[in-house]
Amino acid sequence: MKNLTSLIIVLCLLIVLGCKCQSDLFETAKKETPTPSSTPSPTPSASPSASSTPDNINHRRDAASSENSVLATGTYTGRGKNVTYNQTGDILLRIDSVDSEGNVKAYLEASNGLRGKATMEGTVTSAGKLELSGTLDDGQSGAINGTVRGDTISAGFGLADSKLKTQSGNFTVKRR
Repeated sequence: MKNLTSLIIVLCLLIVLGCKCQSDLFETAKKETPTPSSTPSPTPSASPSASSTPDNINHRRDAASSENSVLATGTYTGRGKNVTYNQTGDILLRIDSVDSEGNVKAYLEASNGLRGKATMEGTVTSAGKLELSGTLDDGQSGAINGTVRGDTISAGFGLADSKLKTQSGNFTVKRR
């Protein structure tokens, strides 16, 4: 129950933080007119190969949908700031999978001034809105609310410990 309460508080914090930290991104998006583009989709094979297993089939589906998704799998690196404690550091966000419904599995690691590691899950919309949550290695609940633009993710984050003490910050990472 404590984790659920912490997660609810973190999500509320992220909503406020997302509005504050990313208002410039949304204003820019409103002024830009997107150029239509198409990405060729792979043609499914009529019959699976003899070596295909359900895991291989699911992996291929995740990889194919990730290629066509607004969020590509891979490692994103950059800098972040914990606004609560005025500390900066490095952020690594690894997007492990994105399925056709926009479900995302990821891994976050902060270092060099920021700290924490977490396996995270969430969603990404076709418009590029990314939401992830998970539990850090020190037990804190964490949530990310961001925007994906090409190979760049700009996001706010919130953390809450078991005593509901919260922290917030932001980061920008690029796919390498």
